[in-house]
Amino acid sequence: MLSKLFDKFELICICILLAFMSVMTFINVVARSLAKSFSFTEEITIIAFTWVSMLGIAEGYKCCAHLGMSYFVDKLPQKFKPLFVIISTLSSVIMMLILLVYGIEMVQQQIALHSYTPSLHLPQYVQGLSMPVGAALILIRVVESGYHQIKLLKKAGEVK
Repeated sequence: MLSKLFDKFELICICILLAFMSVMTFINVVARSLAKSFSFTEEITIIAFTWVSMLGIAEGYKCCAHLGMSYFVDKLPQKFKPLFVIISTLSSVIMMLILLVYGIEMVQQQIALHSYTPSLHLPQYVQGLSMPVGAALILIRVVESGYHQIKLLKKAGEVK
């Protein structure tokens, strides 16, 4: 139940942010055609884009739609497929742990330096938080995806 609620929350956030980005970009295009420009729309669109990117990666892993080397893995003997799932999962886990640690450090520095965005004067960590939060979400989804793939291989009789 909680997992499904969390899944819906991720999707709703992605949809809202994508719609918001589209509207802000459209407003800026119309404003530029009228010889006016809203500098804040670019800034806020970039902030939304970083959040959508991180949430989208997590969503991709949840759906097992992440990039992989399936062409090569499909050519392997059945007994080696689980090994490559494990290697892929571990590689992604290590990458997300690195992103999580450095993302936390980056946000701590942004807070310590009291840095703000140029146009809206929002705290810079509003955008920066997308890295550690996204990495944590992706980390959860990577582990789920790896488990799910191994489970599917077992069902198909490819793992003993």
